Amino acid sequence: MFEALRKMILPIIIIVLVFFSAMIVLEWGMGMSSRSSFDRSNVAAVINGEEVSWQAFNRLYNNLVRAESEKTDDELPDTKLQELQEKAWQQLLSDRLLMQQVASHNIAVTDEEVYAYLKFSPPSDIQQLSYFQTEGRFDYQKYMGALADPQMSQYWASIEPAVRSDLMKMKMQEMVIQNAHVTEAEVKDIFTTASERIKVEMINVGFDRFSRPPPQSTEEEKQAFYEERRDQYTVDERAAVTMVLLEKNPAPYDWEVTYNRAKQLYDSIMAGADFAELAGEFSEDPGSAVNGGDLDWFPRDQMVDEFDRFAFSMKEGDVSEPFRSQFGWHIIKHHGYKEAPFAGRGGKGDEPVQQAHCSHILIKTTASQETLDLLYSRLEEFRSAALSSGFHKAALDLKMALKESGLFFRNRNIQILGRDLAASDFGFGNEVGEISGIMENNSAVYVLQVADRQPEGPASYEDAKKKVNLDILTYKVNSFCLDTANAIYAEVQAGTDFKKAAEKHGEEIETPDEFRRNSYVKGFGQDPEAIGRAFSLNEPGQITKPAKYDQGVVIFRLIERIPPDLTEFAVRRDSIHSNILMRKQQELFGGWFQLLIDESEIVNNIKRNRSQSDLM
Repeated sequence: MFEALRKMILPIIIIVLVFFSAMIVLEWGMGMSSRSSFDRSNVAAVINGEEVSWQAFNRLYNNLVRAESEKTDDELPDTKLQELQEKAWQQLLSDRLLMQQVASHNIAVTDEEVYAYLKFSPPSDIQQLSYFQTEGRFDYQKYMGALADPQMSQYWASIEPAVRSDLMKMKMQEMVIQNAHVTEAEVKDIFTTASERIKVEMINVGFDRFSRPPPQSTEEEKQAFYEERRDQYTVDERAAVTMVLLEKNPAPYDWEVTYNRAKQLYDSIMAGADFAELAGEFSEDPGSAVNGGDLDWFPRDQMVDEFDRFAFSMKEGDVSEPFRSQFGWHIIKHHGYKEAPFAGRGGKGDEPVQQAHCSHILIKTTASQETLDLLYSRLEEFRSAALSSGFHKAALDLKMALKESGLFFRNRNIQILGRDLAASDFGFGNEVGEISGIMENNSAVYVLQVADRQPEGPASYEDAKKKVNLDILTYKVNSFCLDTANAIYAEVQAGTDFKKAAEKHGEEIETPDEFRRNSYVKGFGQDPEAIGRAFSLNEPGQITKPAKYDQGVVIFRLIERIPPDLTEFAVRRDSIHSNILMRKQQELFGGWFQLLIDESEIVNNIKRNRSQSDLM
């Protein structure tokens, strides 16, 4: 029994988590209003009257955080921590609900069952302990020796409660799913459906024929198309912002500071220091610094203009003085030239071109903290003036340029700012005229004012024009394909040979390889409507009505229906039976667990505590 339970535990746990995720919002809200005075300082949650301490929740949460932190050297972001907090709550709730059911059904586990489980199904976390491994692999003989060793009794006693709890939950799950049953007819039907094959010939009227070149439409046709389908064209809520934006460009002082660093390196090289060693230690181009600054061979126009000019004007052995590009200050050491084919970016690879071999040191120049502080000070002055005298007047008085974003959709690209979720949230979360605090992204700092808000509603023709253009094109191509296929079908129904009917309308007969219901078929892929239409044929020579798929219309003529191989059924029967049983058990347990949640009284202070923290 325990072997069967052990195999079922993973899918059962997955079902628990799936249904919990679906119900999490409901669970958080249940009982909240009636327990508003609940003491959240000591109790993380109450599940059907059972209190869950913050210590119990934090222990589970911290274990998840520790495991996740071991996967990366970076600090876990807030979004990941919130995800782990939710996962800890899910696991905690699932465990408490199952154990409550264990208690209500008087489920018990004997010492013999605990021992048998440990003996025949060693838990995976125990298998990973180095004490039970030999040369990095779980050693069952060593494990069994420890299980029988009296000196290990204290260790086994420490894990016995957790093992006993797991076994009780497994018994509870077995009780719920024991009524799942699979008939022989079900197994055979699944096998037949999956294994039966057909051989067809087909006439495939594809989009390509009528979309190259694409059909043209007049402006009048487009407007009429839009008017006939006006209710299909809507526009989501939109917002627009006005902004004063200062880019995080380095100031002259920043360029001077980094030039002095580059000049010191240049002087060291001129005094005899090794170029490659300095590049490896000081260059801020990580791609080349690991190779001593070596850029290998490259032709003209592969680098930025300033770099290109120096690289192809220097002599072999030369070292350039620091020169400036958009990235910072460069020092080049030239290793020579050659004529050779180059198949890199923009190169054809068949004609010799001049190439240079250089190493370089890059000292990047970015806005210093002092420069950023000055930008913030200017924006603070502007924002203060905007709050008192108005956004536009403050910009005029302080000679700061105003920029308009134009209307944008929630969490989509914003003109000038790009994809900026904070700016999007401000635009959609405030009324027209509201002024933001100082905001920033990687390239700029800025202050926003909500300039416009447009609610969701019917789209005007101008707003919908791009989609109308695409829709009318798709409609026309679809219509041409369907009209052609219908004409061919009518010819065949009137007695014309299948092949001749196709040729008369500019199409050819195709004969794909025999296929099953779940096969990928050359010509129309795995489209369920097309494949279903093909499998509706029973007698050789029968043809289908035209069947639309995502890239055209197809007509099938049955050549042969190939029954499944019953010897293969004998081989696959047990596997199919197990898969059907597993699915039914999952569905049965999932429904039971959802009902359990629906009927439970749950007070979740974890969610409430996090919401309040977010507002602080």
